[in-house]
Amino acid sequence: MINHLRKGQIVDGAVKRIKRYGAFIDLGGLDGLLHITNMSYKRLKHPGEVVKVGDVVRVQILQIDHEMQRLWLGMKQLESDPWERASLRYPIGARVRGVVTSVAKYGAFVELETGIEGLAHVADMNCGTHLAHASEIVSNCQEVAVIVVQVDSDKRRIRLALCSDG
Repeated sequence: MINHLRKGQIVDGAVKRIKRYGAFIDLGGLDGLLHITNMSYKRLKHPGEVVKVGDVVRVQILQIDHEMQRLWLGMKQLESDPWERASLRYPIGARVRGVVTSVAKYGAFVELETGIEGLAHVADMNCGTHLAHASEIVSNCQEVAVIVVQVDSDKRRIRLALCSDG
């Protein structure tokens, strides 16, 4: 069956097994790996957020290893990449709202839309005092107001400043 498949081809398959790193998709007798990073532009904690065993999914063949009889598959490749329009949707100086997805000592990651996250560094949190940890100002799942400071679509990075009125 692998000889009838080609890179870039779009096929339907059934989710056979789910592991923490991805899902195995049955393409009619041949399984392919749909890695968690190729499921969605959104950051996922577990593949079960997107697929369940038995689901029929449409995937694109990303890579074929004929010798080892292995396939690598992608779902997000069938969607438009949100970073292609990031600099237009988030111009420098724009004030936007987002949700904190992760807090670290050095700052907070804020999701502006599915697949687009930016970093608000502690130095850009407009609080006027030195912070030991970003969690002194924000917490996970909190909705915040931010100002776009810098956009680098090639590196898929947005630098944000937390607005003082949150």
